[in-house]
Amino acid sequence: MRRNFPKEFDFIPKTYFASDWSRFKCDRKKAKKSALWICKPNSGACGKGIYLIDKNKKPKRRNGYIISEYIANPHLINGYKYDLRVYVLVSSYEPLKIYIYPEGLTRICSSLYSTK
Repeated sequence: MRRNFPKEFDFIPKTYFASDWSRFKCDRKKAKKSALWICKPNSGACGKGIYLIDKNKKPKRRNGYIISEYIANPHLINGYKYDLRVYVLVSSYEPLKIYIYPEGLTRICSSLYSTK
């Protein structure tokens, strides 16, 4: 969607999979000095295995990890980072059938947000 509608989907950070390693290295070279990326294991939970890299740290290619641009200025609630989750089930593509669970989930951090 981001490729087809870049203006409408500019809020989504660029994300790289192991197969996108050369594209990530190229984009990283062009990035600002203050740019950060977040590396997450694709099979993790509770924040385990997550780490940040900047332009100075040489990244290692790791299978099973996803790298995304880090959003350094996220929307905050009274200084706390949060996320909203909506759960859906796609049971069929043709015809398209999507079920949205009527209740979502909100997670709010217990410490004030800081890039440090």
